[in-house]
Amino acid sequence: MKDRRKIAFWLLLVSGLSVFALAMTYRWFERGGVFDLDTVRIRGARQADSSAICQVVKPLFGTPIWQIDPAVLQDMLSDVPGIDSASIRLAPLSSLILEVRISEPVFAISDSSGVAAVSSIGEVLPPRFLTDSIPVVESRERIDPAVSRKLASWFRACEMQYDSLLFRYTDRGLSVFVGNGCEVLLGINRLSERWEGYQQLASSQSASDSWYQVDMRYANQAVLRKSEGNSPPQGGGI
Repeated sequence: MKDRRKIAFWLLLVSGLSVFALAMTYRWFERGGVFDLDTVRIRGARQADSSAICQVVKPLFGTPIWQIDPAVLQDMLSDVPGIDSASIRLAPLSSLILEVRISEPVFAISDSSGVAAVSSIGEVLPPRFLTDSIPVVESRERIDPAVSRKLASWFRACEMQYDSLLFRYTDRGLSVFVGNGCEVLLGINRLSERWEGYQQLASSQSASDSWYQVDMRYANQAVLRKSEGNSPPQGGGI
């Protein structure tokens, strides 16, 4: 019985000393900066977007990696304009691996403040996202974020040749000016359905320059407005 108690005592003593030694070793390494963040690997980002990511991560350098909350850092990165999502992975002993998904610009808004690209989720993007390959919506007024999301959804899903089209947004909604100068008025709702309806109408009728406006804002029908002398009236529209 006494032998068992002695064995148990020595086991507890050795275990305690081992834990204490490991703790002191860890503290020694921690004070020496062994576990401080010194490397961040970024995957999925363009070079132009790395600087914005670095601005978020920079304050964390020198922080013990175990004190970094991946969920908090993920939220901070997701708030950066131009980043749709981010995932964080700790890589011992002193590294982070960031997997980011960069926003995709689907159209641009041109108004009195300039030209800005808009992502597939309707977020206004920094200037570096502007390209010549996306359609531009001209507007004299600021486009509401809810409308931007609807436009982004339509542009993302719609397949068309943008080179021959002009897009304009007014208080009546979105207008598409097709090759012959005719205005296709789509409004702000059900854009895909209304554009598909116009395409069906255009394919079933011979194109005529006498129609200056096709209004698709009415349920299941198109209102054709014919100009006199083959030119739109002053201040046209409804």
